[in-house]
Amino acid sequence: MIAIMDLTFRQLKNLPVYTKSNEYLGKIQEMEINSETQNISKYIIKSSQVSKRLVGKKLWLNPHQVISIDEQKMIVEDGAVKEGVLVNEPAGV
Repeated sequence: MIAIMDLTFRQLKNLPVYTKSNEYLGKIQEMEINSETQNISKYIIKSSQVSKRLVGKKLWLNPHQVISIDEQKMIVEDGAVKEGVLVNEPAGV
């Protein structure tokens, strides 16, 4: 049985983000909420030094890219960042 937990913004802010293969991407800086559904539409990650060189200072991750999240860390799909381009990057970035 999987334990379901609610996390506060305070618990999520600065939470480390890793890929499934354990590459450190950075920390959660902000989140965007869809006002209609009241769901998280995007996690905004302050990039680590490695990912900064690939995609810039911030990463935008969609919730469907998240494999797991708890009070220790967020794990995302390995394909969240490919060849210097963020997968599902918002238009105009």
